[in-house]
Amino acid sequence: MNRRAMLRIGGLSSLGLSLPQLLKGFESSKGTFGRARRVLMLFMWGGPSHIDLFDMKPDAPTQVRGSFRPVSTKVPGVQLSELLPHLGRHTDKIGFIRSVTHSDNNHSTSAHWMLTGHKHELARENQGARRSDYPHMGSVLNHLRPSRNGLPGFVALPEVIGTTQGYITPGQDGGFLGQEHDPFRIDQHPVGKEFKVANLNPSVNSNRLRSRAGLQRRFDEFRGELIDAAESAELSAVNQRAVDLVTNSKVHEAFNLRAEGARERQRYGMKPFGQSVLLARRLMEAGVPLVTVYWHRDMPGVDTTWDTHGDNFNQLKNRLVPQTDQPVAHLLSDLHERGLLDDTLVFWNSEFGRTPKINGKAGRDHWGRCNTIWMAGAGVPGGHVYGKSDKIASEPVSDPVSPEQVAATVYHLLGLDPHTEIRDRLDRPFPIADAAPLHRFLAGA
Repeated sequence: MNRRAMLRIGGLSSLGLSLPQLLKGFESSKGTFGRARRVLMLFMWGGPSHIDLFDMKPDAPTQVRGSFRPVSTKVPGVQLSELLPHLGRHTDKIGFIRSVTHSDNNHSTSAHWMLTGHKHELARENQGARRSDYPHMGSVLNHLRPSRNGLPGFVALPEVIGTTQGYITPGQDGGFLGQEHDPFRIDQHPVGKEFKVANLNPSVNSNRLRSRAGLQRRFDEFRGELIDAAESAELSAVNQRAVDLVTNSKVHEAFNLRAEGARERQRYGMKPFGQSVLLARRLMEAGVPLVTVYWHRDMPGVDTTWDTHGDNFNQLKNRLVPQTDQPVAHLLSDLHERGLLDDTLVFWNSEFGRTPKINGKAGRDHWGRCNTIWMAGAGVPGGHVYGKSDKIASEPVSDPVSPEQVAATVYHLLGLDPHTEIRDRLDRPFPIADAAPLHRFLAGA
């Protein structure tokens, strides 16, 4: 334990925690360090309504509780929304955290907070991505533990998320670590029989492609005096990575969804999210250590995300949850049957929850003060709920969890000390997560 953690112990008695209890949780969670060989982050862009899905309040006033009812699941005492019958059969594999809280109600900068574990210096909507942003967890992993198998170290699909105004959301790339740690992006929906990842099927053979890459390097050397040396080295690394990917047969096979067969693809659902989840499973099986699947827009500029300011209940029932429930449930079943769930972390995440009070448009607005996320696999104890919200799912009343703690827990499961430092372009050190992991959550407390 570091000094900061020890100093906080004195204040835990008000929560009913003694030092022996705390140390017991710490000791029992140590076995989870490094359990995750691979991570799948499901980032539900827009902010799903936690109170309508995972933290329902059937005794709350009418203007709060909504139109859905909670139902029992495979685990006694753990209830989910009636909209999630498939996921309800797998709650024995899932640890829910109902007390995630932060202070930002803006899509752009709160997404940065949840994707990186670091608060953005600003708090505003339509904040575009910058190279000074903190890197995505996948970029940090790629920096500290570079891929050695010829596959990308970090993949993101099926599109880059951004606001309807066209601002790319910060926190999705390598940030200050540089573009060589950006994800391998699949900016297309993996649907249809003829889906192929752009630029992974070159019309020239590998020898000609490498010859062209050599010519590019010589050209860069020729203009070396005109460009910054650090930038030149970064571009060279990016170019080399691109060539390696295009010429690697293992990469081609991992991205080949047709190899799954029509029946298996149907089980994941023939929508962009379900097919993205299936492709993510294939990539992790092939050896990609971290994949992020973002919720998509069906049409550019049209808000088809989880941002249900209006018509929340019809949107959840008829459009959003039907595309989500079965694919995620089948993923958990698939990983379990293949013996992969023990060392694979599946992580449901979003920028925030929704307001307890229903607005005049039958919708719910942004709400960072309380949200539910969940984790499954990689040693996470299933069938339990960590943290508790108040009677209307507005505030945590026990075990509040910050984005920093969420990131620290993911890094812990990946076998990375959250206090590990990375450096920006000015050589300033930053911890990968400025918090301790959720030891009591990992201990099933």
